Amino acid sequence: MRKIKRFKIPIYSYEVLRKARKHKLDLASIGLADEQAVREHASNLAASLEPAVVFEYLPADDETALKINGAASQPLTAGILTLGRGFEEKLAAAQDGTHKRLARIAAQVFMQTAVGVTSELAVREAEPEGFELGPAIYISSCPEPDLPPQESTAVPLFEGELIKALFERLEASKIGVSFDTGAFSPKYSAVFAFPWLSKKKKKAAASSKK
Repeated sequence: MRKIKRFKIPIYSYEVLRKARKHKLDLASIGLADEQAVREHASNLAASLEPAVVFEYLPADDETALKINGAASQPLTAGILTLGRGFEEKLAAAQDGTHKRLARIAAQVFMQTAVGVTSELAVREAEPEGFELGPAIYISSCPEPDLPPQESTAVPLFEGELIKALFERLEASKIGVSFDTGAFSPKYSAVFAFPWLSKKKKKAAASSKK
């Protein structure tokens, strides 16, 4: 099991702005009429980030991996990540509905970015074995990620059991994260897994489609 605290993540403020516009937020009404103002606001929120993550390799025949994979049989790297208590407190201070919606969008962007950085760290274990990591399978996340529909997995059948098992196995308490009555503490946290994909199989599949 690996533990990394207070690692740096890139701040994609333009992605926060894009999603805010997509959701038709009235940014001008809260004094964020131009792109620069939104960038500064996003950076201000990001200043409270304290990302921390624990992750571990699970072989294909591992009981927990089987409950995540479903029909697929492949190794995984499972992880638990939080954006931190200070970030939660920062977002809780939002005064009005528009600020709250914008804060949640920012949390969504920051969470997916932090999970992406974790993938870059975890792939170092997969590459020497001839594997690469597939897109994250989110077992549970707050906020939920804004992603295209994923391939079917067994996660919905075992969600509660998986969360409990991974919290114990990965020792989530070492990064100060708990899960009780269906909610994370700190609030903005996630449990996820990266499937290990064989580079040879992926290349063969790509060649067969040509």
